[in-house]
Parts: sequence; C-alpha cells; structure tokens
Amino acid sequence: MTRNIEDLIRSAQELQADRAVSTDRIRAALPSRVDSVRRRRRFSMLGATVATAVVAAAVTIPAVALRGAGPAPTTPPVASTPSPAVNGQVALPEQAPLAYRPAWVPAGFAERIRQNDVVEPGDDLGPTLVRVWKKQVGAGDPWSGAAIELYVRTATADPARAMDTSGQQVDVNGARGYYSASHGDGKSSVSWSPGGHTALMVTTSHVEVSRADLLRIARSVRPDPADSTIPVRLRWLPTGFTAIDATVSGPSVARWRAEISAVRRAVVTDPAKIGKDKRGAAPSQGVVMDTGTVSVVVGSSTDAPPGGVTLTVGDRPARHPVLAEATNQGLIYLVVDLGQGRLMTLIGQGDGLTLNDLTKIASRAEIVPAAAEWLGS
Repeated sequence: MTRNIEDLIRSAQELQADRAVSTDRIRAALPSRVDSVRRRRRFSMLGATVATAVVAAAVTIPAVALRGAGPAPTTPPVASTPSPAVNGQVALPEQAPLAYRPAWVPAGFAERIRQNDVVEPGDDLGPTLVRVWKKQVGAGDPWSGAAIELYVRTATADPARAMDTSGQQVDVNGARGYYSASHGDGKSSVSWSPGGHTALMVTTSHVEVSRADLLRIARSVRPDPADSTIPVRLRWLPTGFTAIDATVSGPSVARWRAEISAVRRAVVTDPAKIGKDKRGAAPSQGVVMDTGTVSVVVGSSTDAPPGGVTLTVGDRPARHPVLAEATNQGLIYLVVDLGQGRLMTLIGQGDGLTLNDLTKIASRAEIVPAAAEWLGS
C-alpha cells in the first residue's frame, strides 16, 4: 500500500509539471481541461500591492463583471461552509481556511498557485488545499516548471492513510514524519500529521531540494488564520452540475488567472462507457461517472481556437469557436471579453450541454479581483 502511495505522489507531480495544454492539442479536440484538472485532483494528497492607482485601475475588473452595474463589495464575504450536497457531491465553497503555511521557503520562491477541491464521493480523506511556491509562472496554465507544494487536509478520518509512509522516518516538530528522497528527478516529499484530523505534505517538483532544506520547510509550517478566496463565482450552473475544483495562479496581482471545474455525475450502466477493470472484467453494476464537464477560465489569454461566431454575452463581446473536430467530441467553446485585458473562456462537454448553458453561466458569473492579492507573497 505504501509503495503505491509513493507511486501516486510521483504521478501527481508529473501531472502537475506536464499538464500544459497547447492550442494544437485543443484544435485536435483532445479531452477538455476539466479532465486533466480532475486527474491531478484525484492524486492530490496521495500524489503529493499594485504599484500605483493608475495601474490598479488598468487591471481591476468590476466586482460584478457580467451582471450589469452594481456596487463593489467593500469587505470580503464571511467565510462559508461547504454548500449542501448536489447529487452526492459537496459544492465548492467560495472561501476556505488556508489552515497552514510554511514560514520559510528557499530564496526566490513565492506563492503562485492555490488550488481548492471538494470531497470526492466515498473519499474519507476530506477536501484538499494545495499551495504552490514557484520562482516564476506565466499568465497561462501554471503547472509546469520547478515548484514546492504544500498539501493540506484538515478533515481526514485517518491521517495515517493520507501519508506516504514508505520513506525514512523523521521528526517534524515532535510529530512522526516520513521523508522520501529524490531519485534524481527533482521529486521529494515529507509527510506528517500535526494532530487531530490533519495530514500535511511538502513536495518538490522539477527541482532538487536538499533533505535539510525540505525538512526546514516542513518544520517551519505554522497555522495560517487567513482564508483562500476564489475570485470567480459561478452563480448559475445547469441542473445537476456542481463546481468541484478551483485554481488561482499568476505571476502578480495584476495578472491573476482563475480556473473552475464543474461536473455532473450520474450512475452509468453502459459497459461501453464504463470500460473494464485491471483484470479486464466489466463491472457487474452501474458506476458513478462524470457525464458532463464545464471548465471556466478567467485570465489574460485563452486556449480556445481563434475565430468563431460573434456573440454578445451580458452586454460584452464574445465569440463561439466552432471546429468540426471539437463538435465531433461534443466540445463547446465560448470566449467572453471582460474588458481591461481579461477574457473568460468556457469549455463544456457532454450530458446535453448547449451553448445557451455556457452563455448563462458566463452572464451570471461574478469577478472579485481582490481575492488574488496574495499572489507573489
């Protein structure tokens, strides 16, 4: 079991480092970004101030980006608890406690990514927060390149199950931890539980960090009273869809990027859709699967194909790229120009999704740029 966990850690790190999606891949109508995001999530814990007012005005999007004029909130919303379950899936909260952060990381690294997810059905390890420190990150997909990651689970039924115990035993501030060394591939980790229902793990990806420095990072981890806030709020989703994953990233406060994944789950009984297990046998009963997916990305660039049908969404210019290959795969694209250098890209697939659905999602979305002020700290 522990060996498998170690393999999962390395798989997760590889997925994080290599998941950048080129325009060519999207034009070839490969699976949508939601799928790659969810693969990374599946492995998560087991896998391992703007300078002047002029600059601020140039990059800030109105708090209500697409829903028409309205006052911007003067204070952040009160921290929320997870929404009621939808189709057996707990909805993604707009705010979640950060819980922990390292007081020390090697020089040159700054926090560039935060990812929140929700509890998968049947997963007793709880939701995961991933905080990532990098030397640099672009305005697009953030996961490639050298990174130091902190995985936080604070609602784990059995923290021991959420740790890789295959490595060398180490002491982390009085708690028993486990250090797994790099095999020359820039991937190493320290797992431990500070107590209660919490499991923590510090990992590296594509960077060699010495055992002493990795332990120093782990031992510097302290409680963090702040909240992780998602700057993009999806106020409407089609019936049965639930937002399950949010990633905020970027090189600076002025160039933040947010990606939210939503899914609709259903019990699937068609053997052709379910596939076979490792033994080559088809399941004898239905399997809960994602039958529809939606990815919403707000940033300064888009991975959607160029061109398309011109539209208006919430009084803003938009376009609907239409590719024969994408249509054959059931992919639906919508790109909305939010103004001031920001675009919202929506990609939908499956379960009867329509362009009207994506249009409604976009027109009711809210943008709160202040939620990304931590970038680069």
